[in-house]
Amino acid sequence: MRERLEKLGATDIEMRLGRSGQFDVSVDGTLKYTRSKTGRFPTDDEVDTLLPS
Repeated sequence: MRERLEKLGATDIEMRLGRSGQFDVSVDGTLKYTRSKTGRFPTDDEVDTLLPS
């Protein structure tokens, strides 16, 4: 995940250990993806849309 975000131009990536099964992606302090709503990890295409162009 980190490598994909870096390739997309993300410069400030923080990965933290959460509750069991928790997976959230925040960009500039804004929650952009949460596994708790989808029940799954994001696809590569979804990750590509998380960062502003």
